[in-house]
Amino acid sequence: MPSTIAWVTTAPMLASAVATPVLGRLGDLRGHRRLYLFGLILAGTFSVLTAMAWGAPSLIAFRTLSQLGAAATVPATFAILFRAYPAEQRVRASSLASGTLAGAAVVGVVIGGPLVDLVGWRPIFLVHAGIAFLALAFALATLPKDDGVRAEGDLDVAGAAALAIATLLLTFGINRLGAWGLSPIPLICLALVPFAVWALVVIERRAPSPLLPLRVLAARNTRVVCAATFLLGAGWMGNFVITPLLLLSVLGISVAVTSLITVPRATFIMLAAPVAGRLGVRYGERRLVIVASAALALVLGLMAVGAAIESVVVIALALPLSGWALGHAQPGLISAMGHAVREEDFGVAVSLQQTANQIGAVVGIGLFTALAADSTTPGPFVLVFLLTAGCAAAAAVLALRMHDSRAIEPHLPPPVDDGREVLPLKQEHP
Repeated sequence: MPSTIAWVTTAPMLASAVATPVLGRLGDLRGHRRLYLFGLILAGTFSVLTAMAWGAPSLIAFRTLSQLGAAATVPATFAILFRAYPAEQRVRASSLASGTLAGAAVVGVVIGGPLVDLVGWRPIFLVHAGIAFLALAFALATLPKDDGVRAEGDLDVAGAAALAIATLLLTFGINRLGAWGLSPIPLICLALVPFAVWALVVIERRAPSPLLPLRVLAARNTRVVCAATFLLGAGWMGNFVITPLLLLSVLGISVAVTSLITVPRATFIMLAAPVAGRLGVRYGERRLVIVASAALALVLGLMAVGAAIESVVVIALALPLSGWALGHAQPGLISAMGHAVREEDFGVAVSLQQTANQIGAVVGIGLFTALAADSTTPGPFVLVFLLTAGCAAAAAVLALRMHDSRAIEPHLPPPVDDGREVLPLKQEHP
């Protein structure tokens, strides 16, 4: 039973990491509205089948396919928003979408456990299906048609397969290394990653319509944002998983109190969204990401202090602050990724950023769980918190190399698009 539960969580996570870039490119080629609707249909249908699962294999398979549908909606969401908002407002749109995703996570954490205790796990997936189909009806009525710029060519099947294999080898190897230790299977997977990446590069160079266009990979923001996102994903998720273990095994806090202490972390990501949007518009994504990542590093360092002195109060105060800091960093990274590429590449660009986050999460969970999961003393947790703080600090340093879109002061009119480059003039105040 424990292995089944683990794979119900692990398999969808690995599948999302593998499939997200392909799904993002499909949106660029076929339309992001179409991809979003398809994702909702897939998520809802397989949630119903998950509720009807007759055994562990069917449960894992249906849950994984449902998660693939949900994964398809993420790059489509941001691509649709990027096209709906002017360039100088994209960070605000990104913050609203990020806050909504965080809010959904909070609701799931708060009501999921009690609902399972009350009605069992099967009805939970029926509720999930109902939400997906309700969203589908709303999306059909409100989302604009796919009449914007699209990428040319067909889906690069060979490139998609090579990218999927490389991503699977990396994420599966790291994930199982944390669970199985230095066993042959994860070590072989990790040893094969460089060869898979080499094959991907060869295929993409020869492809007439590559899955990962060179113009996307050559953009500095693409490389910087993906690297910073990877580091933040590793630090955040490693800290996220380890903190409850510290509270339970070292500080002796009950499960119920641990849940109450940790929920505000995700809540403050949601609450940060409107503030992050306004700050991003005023000061630009680069400055927003640098300051937020540095602040996150300081807060995670504070958690190391709390672990060292075994203070529940310090940990409880630091958790919402960490969510507040991350809630400011994420929108800036996503918006900067959108500014790095052409409109027809929005889907693949956002999906690369999301995949970097997922791979970072796998690395962080696997590495930091291996360091501290079985410990009953604060020392290993202090080390983990310091390492996660280091990840956030490294992301802040990387963000120094980001290209920033031009910040627009809120009281100024947007630039006029009449075919010439016209800069807005500052208003005169009497």
